[in-house]
Amino acid sequence: MQPIVVCAKIPHMDKVALGQRLAEARDLAGMTQESVARAVDLDRTAIVLLEKGERNLKVPELVQIAAVLGRPLSYFVEPPVPAAVSRRSAPQAAHDSSRLLDVEIEQFAADVRGLLELGLLEPVPRKGDARVPRTHLEAERAAASFRKQLGLNAEPIEDLGRTCEAFGLYTFAAGLGDAGPDGGCVEVLVDSGGVGVAVINGDAGSGRRRMTLAHELGHWLFGDAYDTQAVLDNEPMINSFAVHFLAPRTAVAKVWSKQSGWPTRDRALAVGVAFRLSWSAVIAQLRNLDLISHEERDQLGRIEPRAGDYLRLALSWVDELSHPYLSPDFVAACLKGYTASTITEARVLELSRGVLGADDLPQAELFSRDDLRRSFTGHASFTPHV
Repeated sequence: MQPIVVCAKIPHMDKVALGQRLAEARDLAGMTQESVARAVDLDRTAIVLLEKGERNLKVPELVQIAAVLGRPLSYFVEPPVPAAVSRRSAPQAAHDSSRLLDVEIEQFAADVRGLLELGLLEPVPRKGDARVPRTHLEAERAAASFRKQLGLNAEPIEDLGRTCEAFGLYTFAAGLGDAGPDGGCVEVLVDSGGVGVAVINGDAGSGRRRMTLAHELGHWLFGDAYDTQAVLDNEPMINSFAVHFLAPRTAVAKVWSKQSGWPTRDRALAVGVAFRLSWSAVIAQLRNLDLISHEERDQLGRIEPRAGDYLRLALSWVDELSHPYLSPDFVAACLKGYTASTITEARVLELSRGVLGADDLPQAELFSRDDLRRSFTGHASFTPHV
C-alpha cells in the first residue's frame, strides 16, 4: 500500500499567528531556537523565520515541532476561543494567573468547542439567573439553592467533577506545579449554546483543588466566567459561596458535634477529612459558623497538619482532581467520537491528555483515507491534500 502523504498550505495571514504560537510553546517548554532546530533537523534561521511568520511551514515539520514542544497539533492550528483571548488580556492585578494556565485554558476550551461542534457534547443551559452574592449570607443561600437544584442534601459532595458537569462546567486538572496558580474558567459558545470550562492546578493539595474548582463553579454559575468582566471585589464572595457549597452549615455542625469529646484541633481535622477541605478553608469555615473563636482560628492556623495527624485519628482522605483529571463526560465524548470514527486515535489520545493510553481505547474500525481527510477538516490553517 502506498504511504499517505499529507501536505498543506498555510495562508499568509495565518503565518504570524502560527509563529507567535510556536514562539510561545517553545518558551513554555524552556527551549531555545537552536535546541528546537537541532531536534527537528532544521537550521536555527528556519525557526527564527517561522516564529516571525516569514517562512512557509509544512505539515511534517509542524508535527515534529509540536512533538518536541509537547503540544498537540490543534494548539497551533485551531482558532482560539474568544473568552480565552479576553482572559489573556485581562488585568493581571485582578487574577491569579500565569501564561501556562492561560495556555491550558485556551487549549482545553478549544477542544471542548470542537466536541460541541461535532455534537459529541451538548450545551447545558445555565441554571437560574444568579448574580454574584453581595454578602456572606447571600453566598450561603446561593450555595444551598444550587445544591437543591441538583437534589443534593447537606452531606459532603463525593464527586465534585461530576457535580460541576451537571451545571455545564467541564474540568481539566493540569500540571501547573506546586507553587503554580490555582485555576481559571471561561465560557465556550457555539451556535447551539454553550458550556463552561475550568482548568485547575492538579499539582496542588487535594483540599485546595476542591476549593479551586468550587470557586470556578461559582464564577460560572454567577455568569462571571469572562475574566474581563470579573472584579476583585467578587472574589471573597465567590470564595464564600465555594466553601458553603462544599461544606454546608448543618453538615459541618453535625461532624463537629459527633466528635465533641475530641480536642479542638482534632475536631477540625475530622471536618477537613469529611468535606475534603484545605486546612485554611476548614478553620475559616469553622470560624464563619461560630464553632471556634477568633483566637482558636489563629492558633489552629499557625501549624499546618501533616499526613500523620490524620492517620493518628484513623481518618482517611479520599483524593480526587489530581493531574491529569478530566471530566468523565468529556472523556466519554472523546471515546464516542473515536468508536464512531469521527475522531482518529491520535486525536483522541491528544484530547485525553494522558488519561487514556492507546491500550485503553475500545475497538474501532480501521480508518480510511477519507477518515484522515476528516481529521484535518476544521483546522483553520490547513487545506489537506491526500
